[in-house]
Amino acid sequence: MRSLRAICLYAISLLALACAGNVDDSSLPILSVDKSDIDLADTREVVFIVKYNGEDVTSSSEIFDAATGQPLGSSVFAPSKEGSYSFYASYSGKSSNTVEVNVTDSAEKTGPVVNTRFDRHVAVFEFTGAWCINCPAGYTAMETAFQSPSLKKYAGNIHLMAFHSNVEGTDTLALSATQDVFNLCKELAPSDPVKVSLAFPSYAVDLRTANLLTTDGLPTFSPAIRSSFEDYPAHCGVAVSSRLDESGRNAEVTVKLTSEYDTEYRVVLLVVQDKIEGWQKTTLYPEGKSDYLHRHVVRRVVTSYRTTFTGERMADEAVIPAGKECVKSWNVELDSRWVLDNTEIYALALDERGRVNNMNVCSIKGGDSGYDLL
Repeated sequence: MRSLRAICLYAISLLALACAGNVDDSSLPILSVDKSDIDLADTREVVFIVKYNGEDVTSSSEIFDAATGQPLGSSVFAPSKEGSYSFYASYSGKSSNTVEVNVTDSAEKTGPVVNTRFDRHVAVFEFTGAWCINCPAGYTAMETAFQSPSLKKYAGNIHLMAFHSNVEGTDTLALSATQDVFNLCKELAPSDPVKVSLAFPSYAVDLRTANLLTTDGLPTFSPAIRSSFEDYPAHCGVAVSSRLDESGRNAEVTVKLTSEYDTEYRVVLLVVQDKIEGWQKTTLYPEGKSDYLHRHVVRRVVTSYRTTFTGERMADEAVIPAGKECVKSWNVELDSRWVLDNTEIYALALDERGRVNNMNVCSIKGGDSGYDLL
């Protein structure tokens, strides 16, 4: 009994010392960070330091994301969105303590412009595929959300763009760009308390947040759209027009952009076709339905995108001065499979963080949106 009591007292004393921060286990590496709370408005990165027996061993250590177990690849963490992130280090086969980094972004939410004169348009990316049996249900869930009281007032300014994937080699609407855009949006998925792994079907709003279009992810869909309208005001205006040439085989697409403050913009230009009849697996037709109506399908990414989907600059200079109008044109060769009456040009303006700050849409057959003013 005395021995048991002694062991308990010893354990309690160790626990008390650990809670007080007085236990120094020199057999394990110690991970620290130069800043545990950052605001992306003024700080873009944090630096990790790993020590072992008092010696700096950072260069010989590896930092891991505690939520996913994936290596960070360096001793610097440069987050792109708000959230709480946890990390640990590994040195000589030994794991360190866990540290947490809390990230906020006051500038992105408030923005330099509070009273904007431009109407806000929001981009909703859908990741889908004809082979994906659950994808039609994901689209139906979005359509239902668009008609809900909380989103119906924004309905005319929400623009859906469906990126098809060719995972099983059976989707004739698939784009090679889809996987690149999907990989980009994987980094936007929630990471608290556990990082969400995007799959098909999934969505992304304004390249700011993303989640699954299933029961687990749908509760975040409407709030994400409302947040874009209510928390992230438009600080630029976008106008897009399209004119067919005499041959009817090409469209000259022109984008105009003007900003209310000095900042950098890039434009992503998409060809989007609606109401395409084709094959699709569904829960009711697991072998496939030949006359399924595909909605708002991205048929072509006109602008260069690489793997970061950054689009193209509107001007030679990175930063566009406040009040200056920039104009740029692209030639779009038409595809004979497109039904032009159902085909539109989407022009997305990406800000310096790679988020969609505003966008506009016009018909590919002589459409002209003009600036959408409040």
